[in-house]
Amino acid sequence: MQFRHALIIAAISITLNSQPLLAEQTQTVKSETTKDTFDDYLKDKERGWYFYESLPEEVKEEIRKRDNRPTTIPKAAKPEDKPLSQAWFRKNFEKYRDHAIENPHDTEAMRTYLYLEKYMRDRAVQFGYARQKQVYADPFLDQTTKRSTANFGSKPINKEASKNRQSLLTEIGDKAGIFFFFRSDCPFCHKQMPLIALLEKNFGFTIKPVSLDGKPLPDSPWEKFYNNSGQAEALGVLKVPAMYLYEPETNSFELIGMGLQSLSQLEKRTVYAASRSGLITEDQFNTIKPTNQYQSPDGSINELPVPDNAPEMFKQLYQQSLAQ
Repeated sequence: MQFRHALIIAAISITLNSQPLLAEQTQTVKSETTKDTFDDYLKDKERGWYFYESLPEEVKEEIRKRDNRPTTIPKAAKPEDKPLSQAWFRKNFEKYRDHAIENPHDTEAMRTYLYLEKYMRDRAVQFGYARQKQVYADPFLDQTTKRSTANFGSKPINKEASKNRQSLLTEIGDKAGIFFFFRSDCPFCHKQMPLIALLEKNFGFTIKPVSLDGKPLPDSPWEKFYNNSGQAEALGVLKVPAMYLYEPETNSFELIGMGLQSLSQLEKRTVYAASRSGLITEDQFNTIKPTNQYQSPDGSINELPVPDNAPEMFKQLYQQSLAQ
C-alpha cells in the first residue's frame, strides 16, 4: 500500500516537472503549423481559408480559364404584341374568323369574332376621319388640287385637256405621218379607214396606206397605196387594221394601235406615241391630262412642289428618287 502511494506521488512530480517542456513543444508545433498554413494562404489566397486540401494545379487552371470567359448578358425577351393592337390583329384575327367559320353554331366563337370585327371597323372609321382631316389641311395631299371632284369642275378641266390635245395633234401632224396597214378583204379595216382619213383632214397627218394582200380598200379616199415589202414583218404587225406613227427625220416608228380604234382613241394614242418617240416634250404631254390644269399664282401649270413642312423622311426619300 505504501509502495503504491509512493508510485503515485512520483508520477505527479514527474508530470509537474515536465509541464514547461510540453508547453514549449506545443507552442513550437503550433507556431510551425500556423506559419505553414499562412504561407499556403498567401500562395492560394483567392480560394480563402478552406479546411480541405488544395485542388490539383490542372483543376485550378481550368477554373481560371472558366472565370476569365467574357460574361454574356442574355437579350431581353421580345415583348408580346399589345392586345387589340394592329400587330395583334394581323397575327390573330384570322384565327378567330376561321374558328367562327368552321363552327358557325358556336355562339361564343361567333360573338367573339363579331366583336373583334366591330372593334376593327370602328377603328378604321376613326382612322378615316383623322386621315381626311390631314388631307384637307395639306394641298400637296389633296387630290382636288389636281382635278376637281365636282361635276361642274371636272367638265371644264376635261374641255381644256381636249383643246390642248387638238392643238398638240396639229403640231405632231406637221412633223409626222401615219402608216395604215390593211387587207382589202378586211371589214374592220374598211370601218377604220374613214377615221384615219379624219386624222389627215383635221390635223394634217400624211397617211401611207400599206396593203398586205396587194389590193386597195374599196372606196378608199387615197388614190395611191403601197404594197407590203417587209415593213409589216419588221414592225411586228400581228393583226389588221394596224396604225404606226412615222417620224421621217429619224426614220422611227411608234405603234398607235392594232385593231379597231375610235377617233378619240386614235387621237389619244397618237399623242402617247409622239411622246414615246420624243416628238413632243413631257411638259407638252402633261397638258393633255385631265389633271393638273390649275394655274399657279405665277400663271404656270405644273405639279405641286413638295412643301417645306413635309415630313423629313418623305423629303429624303423624294430626293433619293430624283437622283436615281
